[in-house]
Amino acid sequence: MQSPGNSSLSAKWADWMRDHHGAFIVQPLENFYFSSKQAHKGGTVKQLNHLAGTAPANTAAPTAKLPPHLPAPSPVPLVVQPAAPGEGQWQPVGPMVDGLATMRVAQFRADDIYTSQLASAVWIDTKLMRVRFLAGTEEPGNLPGPHAIEGDALASIAAAFNGGFRFKDAKGGVYLNGKVGIPLVDGAASAVIHTDGTVEIGAWNREVHMSNTVESVLQNLSLMVDNGKLDPRLTHNDTSMWGSTLKGSIAVARSGIGVTADGALVYVAGPSLTAKALAESLQRAGAVRAMTLDINPAWVSFLFYSHPDQNNPTAVVGSKLYPEIQRPTNRYLTPDARDFFTISTR
Repeated sequence: MQSPGNSSLSAKWADWMRDHHGAFIVQPLENFYFSSKQAHKGGTVKQLNHLAGTAPANTAAPTAKLPPHLPAPSPVPLVVQPAAPGEGQWQPVGPMVDGLATMRVAQFRADDIYTSQLASAVWIDTKLMRVRFLAGTEEPGNLPGPHAIEGDALASIAAAFNGGFRFKDAKGGVYLNGKVGIPLVDGAASAVIHTDGTVEIGAWNREVHMSNTVESVLQNLSLMVDNGKLDPRLTHNDTSMWGSTLKGSIAVARSGIGVTADGALVYVAGPSLTAKALAESLQRAGAVRAMTLDINPAWVSFLFYSHPDQNNPTAVVGSKLYPEIQRPTNRYLTPDARDFFTISTR
């Protein structure tokens, strides 16, 4: 109960029980609870989720000198018809820089099976925004902080999102600011952030490598998308290879990140995604290389932060990427037990 972070008592209790040989107690209780919360196949979507803090399109004059930025992404290809109004279209959200959108969100059906469920993709312009990795107090537990968005970082924060699995399940390691928290594993899917803020995703020591410009590395399983192609082992029925799911469910809350050919970062999440649907959604959102992040409802979080008080830039208000996110909007404003990423204006 006293461990850091604002996760629910039930989530803390379940983790503690698993770490102390009590999984045989936790599993039946979770099975009972989540049996009534499974996504149903079929159905329709009448409208997209409301997004707080949506921004207007670029109104700068064509001849205005603009800062370096990435071109706007193409609409997400749809797999379900008829489409809901606005489905697959990128909507600017978050802070603007000289009239340019720094982030965009697209909502769409991830597959033609769970057609009443929306996935959400966030496109992040890494030329305008700075991505950072922060360690949690317990995962991995041996890397220095900060473990929350605090101090001067509050003035420029725009969003934050969850990291990967607990490291005993991630089949990979973690590195931050010159310190190895868990040894890095060759071939593991790796999110690499450089000191200039650029982001790479690839298989360790194959597509990405250690160098003196590497600021952080987070590894989690293997690549879902590589060279624009899906891992052939992906299925809609997996309950173990891409993460153990509650009640052995195949469509659960999942998240992942990828990079586009021009260097944008793409985050995808949804309350009811199969492993293959997550990978396909990352691919359709433009990712040429992508990896899974955390799964299950208690751990998938993407939160936007706005600054409504111009006289107090460190006072922030949070909002959720989609309504089903369980964790509160202040999740990353207090020390969190698990690692996570932040997105700030440069």
